[in-house]
Amino acid sequence: MSVVRRPARDSVWIAVAPGAVAVLGLAVDLVALAVAFVGLAVVWAATDRSSRLGVTAGSGAMFAALCYAGIRGASPALLLVVTAGTVVTWTTAQHVVGLADHLGRDAPVRRSVLVHASGASITTLLAGALTLGVYRSVTASFPPSVLVFLLVGSALLLYALEP
Repeated sequence: MSVVRRPARDSVWIAVAPGAVAVLGLAVDLVALAVAFVGLAVVWAATDRSSRLGVTAGSGAMFAALCYAGIRGASPALLLVVTAGTVVTWTTAQHVVGLADHLGRDAPVRRSVLVHASGASITTLLAGALTLGVYRSVTASFPPSVLVFLLVGSALLLYALEP
């Protein structure tokens, strides 16, 4: 009996759905929207082909688009929602690829993927809300570039936590 080491299609769609929200959030800037769309397409293709490197590269492109939108003056609340969508897509796609590598395409993993995506969404949105609250309480004393440094720090943290 052979095992197909690729994820089920519904798992791939679950993984990229938060990224679609992130891409739509970047519609405030055409360049950011285009780069994020390409990044999401890379994440989708890499997840479908069970490539961790591709998932990371596509998520990195989405994050670059997010940073670009931040530099161009997008609102902090919008940037945090887009960041949450990007992070949840990245972590869920990595989870889907791991499940596919270990269990194959035919394993019943939909519930695991949904629980992972839900937990990551809740955690990321709570962290984002806390961050936004702190940002709003101190905006009078810090320049807007602090938000860019916060986003870059988040990216470095994600890179450090990658398996």
